[in-house]
Amino acid sequence: MAPAAAAVWTDVATGVRVRQSRAFMMNSAVLADREHTIVIDPGVLPSELDDIAASVTTLAPQRVTVFVTHGHWDHVLGPAWFPNAEILAHDRVAAEVKAEQARVLAEATKTATEHGESWTRGFTPFRTGYAVSGLHYTRRGPWHLVFRDAPGHSDSQLTLHVPDRKLLFAADMLSDVEIPMLDRPPDVYRGTLEGLRPLADNGAIETLVPGHGSIARGAGACLRRLREDLAYLDQLEQRTADCVRARRSLDDTLAELDGMEYRGKHDGPFPMRDVHRENVRIAWTATRG
Repeated sequence: MAPAAAAVWTDVATGVRVRQSRAFMMNSAVLADREHTIVIDPGVLPSELDDIAASVTTLAPQRVTVFVTHGHWDHVLGPAWFPNAEILAHDRVAAEVKAEQARVLAEATKTATEHGESWTRGFTPFRTGYAVSGLHYTRRGPWHLVFRDAPGHSDSQLTLHVPDRKLLFAADMLSDVEIPMLDRPPDVYRGTLEGLRPLADNGAIETLVPGHGSIARGAGACLRRLREDLAYLDQLEQRTADCVRARRSLDDTLAELDGMEYRGKHDGPFPMRDVHRENVRIAWTATRG
């Protein structure tokens, strides 16, 4: 097995650190406190999970909560490294993870191998000790936490706002390397972003941590991410609707919307052409329906 890369941690607020994985630029976070520590989406590679767990062990908090932002395979690997932690997630996550157990293990094994590591722990679905949905507030030690449903990319997705730090963990949204990745019609994703817009407009978000990509710092940068993703959805919906009104086929619509410009079309760490074409398919089907 290749030696693990040196850990790269970024301090984003007092007691809040983010570690970015070598796989998919996925961000994990630790809200560190001796009374109660929150770990967000620990992942993805075994050496990285070891490093995150070691950082929490060194702190020796009285209690640990692992927050799983949604049920996609790369976000659900961490609980095995924190066997005594409470698992906090959307109330759909446990069922999703159970249904996808084989795929989670297959993807974890494949990704570890591609990065010169070995996945040896298997994967066992976990129970959610604290399941939430909708708009939900809770306190864990010194941490005031506000969770919001965030469908559009995943029905089990939640964002986490830490109001007193003006900090948003956006799950798999608001990235600088990915466009919106739809699993529902665009208006569902739009509704999620519009629900966050008052926070961004009123300066309640000054640091934004996406599931994948770079951290946005400053209220202006956070608002720009939101506006850019809404603008992409605007164009996707409008141009798809124009094609449907003109009675154009799916293939013709795909060809027409291949001309759109969007993040990751020409460069960047993750090619987004296939994601965009899937978004067009979803939008076209929804518009016709």
